[in-house]
Amino acid sequence: MASGQQINLAKSSVFFSANTREDIRCSICSSLNIPEAGPSSLYLGLPNILGRNKSVLLGYLRDKMRNRIEQWEGRLLSKAGKEVLIKTVAQSLPSYAMSVFLLPKNLCADMERLMCRYWWRGSSRNGKSIHWKRWESLTVHKIKGGMGFRDLGDFNRALLCKQSWRLLCNPESLVGRVYKARYYKNSSFLGAKIGSNPSYIWRSLLEVKPLIIQGARWHVGNGESIKVISDPWLLDESNPCVTTFHPSLVDAKVSALMHVERGGWDVDLVHDIFNERDASCILNIPLSPNRDRDCWYWSFETSGYFSVKF
Repeated sequence: MASGQQINLAKSSVFFSANTREDIRCSICSSLNIPEAGPSSLYLGLPNILGRNKSVLLGYLRDKMRNRIEQWEGRLLSKAGKEVLIKTVAQSLPSYAMSVFLLPKNLCADMERLMCRYWWRGSSRNGKSIHWKRWESLTVHKIKGGMGFRDLGDFNRALLCKQSWRLLCNPESLVGRVYKARYYKNSSFLGAKIGSNPSYIWRSLLEVKPLIIQGARWHVGNGESIKVISDPWLLDESNPCVTTFHPSLVDAKVSALMHVERGGWDVDLVHDIFNERDASCILNIPLSPNRDRDCWYWSFETSGYFSVKF
């Protein structure tokens, strides 16, 4: 009412859970004057309902890429022109879906096969061509002798890692609060389990969680959010977690290892509790006098921010 906008009934549809009775469905659709959504309906370009066969439901991505490439065939384009079309158009078509779903391997292979055939094919649509190199060789960076094309499987996982990174770093966002309430009420994203009756999106995010664990590190501020034993917070690439076990460290926070009044580490306490390796790593962590909040950072980037740039 405030905006003056109205719902477009012709472009709207209603979704029901599987256990909704048929008479209730008909009654609601009749009251709203909106039809029921079909099994293959889309919202913002993505399927709303995913069954067991993900390749069939997400096959529209392959068909979209095939149709686009067929429009290019027959044009007199140089290799440089083909490179631009593949990198800017063909590889971008499935990006939106890949940031939400983990695509099946055979679907990624089919789309890569389409791009590879177009790359090696001559100007004639029916002309034969020789594939001088495999697609895996073309995905190597140009500095190393490749063409810099994307490996769709790796790019898919990188985009999902970006979504997982947001859940980890922004737990107070709307989507973060929804997923936390649904799947990991008493832990962070790194400690989340698959849970009961999970969605395919959640399954996709959990598939890349091991990659997030490899690079996620705590930046120590006031230490009130970091668990001493289980969280990765030490400045050691090989093992960022504490190896010492002590009864007093169970459920303890890093803030317990700091001086409350003077600030800085409690050196005597650290040496008394931890082994030599852990004590050295802890005391080498610089502490800010401002006692800022703890935050996550990505250890594989000098900026500390997660990025999908190639």
